[in-house]
Amino acid sequence: MDNMAIYIDITKCTACRACQVACKSWHQLKAEQTRNRGSHENPPDLSAHTWNRIRYIERVKEGHISWKFFSDRCRHCDPPDCQFMADTYLEGAVIKDSSGAVIFTEKIKGIDPNEILSSCPYNIPRYDPETNMVFKCNMCIDRISYGLQPACAKVCSTGAISFGKKDDMLKLASTRINQIGGDATLYPGEGYNTLWVLPDKEMLKHI
Repeated sequence: MDNMAIYIDITKCTACRACQVACKSWHQLKAEQTRNRGSHENPPDLSAHTWNRIRYIERVKEGHISWKFFSDRCRHCDPPDCQFMADTYLEGAVIKDSSGAVIFTEKIKGIDPNEILSSCPYNIPRYDPETNMVFKCNMCIDRISYGLQPACAKVCSTGAISFGKKDDMLKLASTRINQIGGDATLYPGEGYNTLWVLPDKEMLKHI
């Protein structure tokens, strides 16, 4: 398969959270009990049953409040630190697929989960003691292998989430950065298979 990427333009995200729901629905992830914490942001964190979460970033500048919404999920690093760590214990526990997706296999049960969790610089994977598995976004590998879009991209009504060949997604991102102007930037960088366009570099302080 071609090297693919998920591209997210947070200037187009309205926090409808359709991507959160689609992720849970497609992967049959159970609902979690939450409570009102005085915020629209829900759930409060990623978990073994929540692989994609919309983070609310509130900023105050010159007396004006602005919100931006960040779809937090696996960056699908290239190369992935989690795979490097896992390979020192058990080869095949973490795979970097030709599509660009970083996949956790059943073999991961043979590794101390704390080793997997601590290897991620973005604090993404989550451990499930019931199954002894570690979970995160897998780029809907079971969908993209058959030519389908990831569930999140399929349901995004504003066009904030796109999916395609990585080179094409990088071109889209570059075009969008030029359109926004200022110090709009690509995050985290070209060495990843999940890419975000941020409206300004100040956003880097909040993600």
